[in-house]
Amino acid sequence: MVTDKYLSVVSQLRVVEDRVDEELTVVSLFTGAYGLDLGFELAGFRVTVALDISEDSYRNLKANRPKIPFLLGDIKRFSTADILKEAGLKPGEVDVVTGGPPCQPFSPAGKRQSLRDPRAAPLMDFIRVIKEARPKVFVMEEVPGILSARIKHVPIKERGKRPLTPEEEPGSAWRVVLEELEKTGYRIAWKVLNAADYGTPQVRERVIVIGVRPDLDKAPVFPEPTHSKEPVGLFRVLRTWLTLAEALAGIEDHIGYLPLPPKYAKFMKYVPPGGNWRQIPDELKPEAMNAAYRAGGGRMGFYRRLTWFEPSSTLVTSPAMKATMMVHPWEDRPLSVREYLRIQGFPDEWRVVVSIQSAYRLFGEAVPVPLAKAIARTVRDKVLGVTS
Repeated sequence: MVTDKYLSVVSQLRVVEDRVDEELTVVSLFTGAYGLDLGFELAGFRVTVALDISEDSYRNLKANRPKIPFLLGDIKRFSTADILKEAGLKPGEVDVVTGGPPCQPFSPAGKRQSLRDPRAAPLMDFIRVIKEARPKVFVMEEVPGILSARIKHVPIKERGKRPLTPEEEPGSAWRVVLEELEKTGYRIAWKVLNAADYGTPQVRERVIVIGVRPDLDKAPVFPEPTHSKEPVGLFRVLRTWLTLAEALAGIEDHIGYLPLPPKYAKFMKYVPPGGNWRQIPDELKPEAMNAAYRAGGGRMGFYRRLTWFEPSSTLVTSPAMKATMMVHPWEDRPLSVREYLRIQGFPDEWRVVVSIQSAYRLFGEAVPVPLAKAIARTVRDKVLGVTS
């Protein structure tokens, strides 16, 4: 196992801030835990304003970055002029707009109605701000599930029994999203990036969309991986993925965790590091799994215990629940809040002032900071032409 001293150095390297010769600005929409924006901050950008509907987001950011103006409320309540005023900027002056709008533009009514669906409103407001603020670049983050979402839901019992309409095809919702983004006039590109490939001790895929204002005459560019599952090249050009052991060594303040319910905890003694419900004795599985015992699918999250020697699985918002467990390799408890922050790449001095359950939700949904920093550096160097 790697020593605590070495791991302390690794942790420090993750939060070193780049210095740049000119000011680069960020407007943060759907700020959440600030993971995406902290990556930009560490790459030399200044976050000029944050916006989120969540009071947890507001309270926790203010505890760590009290000087950043924060607009608390639904984005539809704020005009682009309001946002730019708080940022101290004018249209065209913003370097980067960041955000991960909740993106569910599908409706039984079909494509035309789908963008009027309240679930699509955050996406359309994000696009509104892009069109009116005219940043040089925007960076949007989404969960991979959006790639297979349908505009019109098809009941399971009907699937495979009749031809699907274009709006019922998997991925039809994502095509609508891209069509709307392209209407901004920006040069658009998207890619699925795995945070583990960029120095995050977690396998976590995210869809990243980068848009570049056409007058910059630059194409969107994505960061090259720095890590891989196996070392690559004679001189190990790509380092191996960071492991859970490397992420968690030396933690002194766990902040807290929610204990496993006793009715679930009693089964964890059968599950070894890297295991899950399959290692529970056969005669106990029906009791442990209840209705899920006869359900289909891999059910890999049930009674999941992590292993030291691989990256963490994708963090979840409820690590003590039976179907989404994130149990410590040695101890019969979920990962602690501080362990969540370490895995997501937040520095140890990052304060948490919300409840434990709120912290799991806030940081469990965050963009990992090392991934965000890799994206920010690439935007800075390759698109904006500013080097550190």
